[in-house]
Amino acid sequence: METRTRAPLAEYFKDVKDPLIERKKRYPLNEVIIITILAFMSMAEGWEDGNVTVA
Repeated sequence: METRTRAPLAEYFKDVKDPLIERKKRYPLNEVIIITILAFMSMAEGWEDGNVTVA
């Protein structure tokens, strides 16, 4: 039986170029993409659904 390994989700987005200026970045773009995908999959309707406080 052949075993397949899957790359972590972050590996798929590691080469996406972030157009923001380096000093203006708060979070890595690949992490933002992953969080967005997970929020979409959990049917979040907005950033408020995560109960996250943005300072």
